[in-house]
Order: sequence, then structure tokens, then C-alpha cells
Amino acid sequence: MRRLPAVLALALATSLGSSGTALAVPDDSEIEDPGLPLLRQSATAARERPYTGTLFTTSGAVLAVRNTPGAGMTVDARSTDPGSPAGGLLAPSDGMLRALGANYRVVEARAGSVCGRPARLVEAVRHDGRPAARYWIDAASGVPLRREVLDGHGRVAQAEAFVEVTIPTPVPQARPIAAERPAPGPSAAAASLRARGWSFPNVLPGGFELADAAESAGYLKLGYSDGVSVVSVFVQRGTLDDEGLAGWRSQLRDGNTIWIRDAAGLERIWASGGHVYTVVADAPPDVAQVAIGGLPHEAGPGFWQRFARGADRVLSWVNPFA
Repeated sequence: MRRLPAVLALALATSLGSSGTALAVPDDSEIEDPGLPLLRQSATAARERPYTGTLFTTSGAVLAVRNTPGAGMTVDARSTDPGSPAGGLLAPSDGMLRALGANYRVVEARAGSVCGRPARLVEAVRHDGRPAARYWIDAASGVPLRREVLDGHGRVAQAEAFVEVTIPTPVPQARPIAAERPAPGPSAAAASLRARGWSFPNVLPGGFELADAAESAGYLKLGYSDGVSVVSVFVQRGTLDDEGLAGWRSQLRDGNTIWIRDAAGLERIWASGGHVYTVVADAPPDVAQVAIGGLPHEAGPGFWQRFARGADRVLSWVNPFA
């Protein structure tokens, strides 16, 4: 079984769940795009329906996926952590869906099929009428079967799809399952982190809203989403050790030096104002570039002094399959 590289492992694992948080039901006075209720129902089905299948991604990875209600989801026999801001293929969180509705028109398009199963197609459409993402939802069960994210030129930038899937008919429950208790939202976590001295924006350019904020092992972990794409930001106080960046290449952009590891520039590291920033984006390159531009990029004193923990440790922590 082939393994995902770190950036796509992050993209997939963050999309395979929604922190176990009950999805918010919009107020009756709100006017929703017709596709949003379908995606909300699909996110619920992705958590509550049993299914197994083989998932293919545009990175060439082939993954075995199994969801067992009450026990959670596994990918290649490893449990996934549903606590994330991303909403890619399977279970977007309520925050992701709110951002999606704020940044795009979400409409139901023509019918289709995936793995020989009839599917309903939902599209997220930009304000200029161009599609930003497409979601294929199993017509019978509501389980999401395929997702495509498109760049500004209409080209598929990322995609995941089941190439085979089994979705059993549910057995009626003898008694109702207790409702899950909603987890604290990002606002409370962000306020606590700021009280401890961290500083970070609530929004990034392109409609990316803060959807997740936490601190672990001395790192600040932030997740921003526009409803379709996700930019994950990891921050540590200190300076950067450029000698420890084997496999990365440096670039000078707008007078600032950044380090990039992948061809699309979706994994990058730089220092600014006494902090080191590591960014991993699950987004088309043109979209990611706009969002990342909203983060601090000023090179402060001691820019190239030693950064003790190193970039590889950060990216190992980013990858939930590591």
C-alpha cells in the first residue's frame, strides 16, 4: 500500500473527519445555497454510516478506508484524528461549511455516478461564475464519494475519489444514539492562546478564516479555511537553522528569503519577527499564494541563527500517519 507524502497525508487526514463536532443547524431566518444542506447531510453520513473502500488521490496514493460508527475511521489500518479544520472529501466541519457558504455559491448540479453508484453533484462556484470545487455524493446513502478542487484556470489541482466502495444498508438501532457534545470552537482556543502571548490573524486573504488553533510541544498550530481549501500554519518562537533544511531550496521573494520543498510551493518555511513559520497548504497553488501572503514575512534580527527543533520535526508532527 502506497503512503501519502506529508502534505497530502495532512490534506487527506484532515478531510477524513470533523472533530466529532455536531454540525450546526442554520437559523430558519438564514437563506442557504441549495447545495449546503446536501453537504451537511453528507458530512453526517460520512461519520454515521458504515463503509469500506479504496481511495485514490491525485498524488498517486492508494488508500484503504474503513468507517465504523462508534469506533471511528481508519486509513490503511491506522486511526485518523478527526479533530481538524479541513473538510476535503468526507466530513467538513460546521466551520468549514460556514466559510464555504460565505465565500462561494454552493449549488446542486447534474447527476453523475462514482464506482457505478448514482451520485448527486454539488459545486462550489466563485463569484465570477467559475467552479472552485466539486463533490459527488452517493444518492442512496449520502456518503461522499469524490472531490475535486480547481485552480483559478479551471484545472483540477487536487482530487480524491473512491475507486471501489461498499456501503451496507444500515440496521435499525434498538435505541437512539446519544447526541455528541459539541467541542469548543476556535474562538475560545484563540483567546486562550493570545492570553499566553501568541499573536496571529483571524483571517487571511482570500476568505480564509481561522478554523483551528492549538498549542503542542511549544508550537502554535493554526488552521485556516475558505471552505474548500486549507492552510495549516505552525509557529515557534526562535530563529531558523538554515543548515538543517536539507532537501529544501531557498528563494528570495519581495526581499524576504523563504525555503520551499515541493514544486508547487505548498510546503514552505521562513523566519519573521523572532518566530519561525512552517506552512503546509491543501489548496491550489494560486489560492495558497494569496493566503500565505497575509502572514508575517519581515526578516528580523538574527534571522539565520540556530533554530533548535528543525523543520523535519515540525513536518513529522504535521503528518498524522507518521
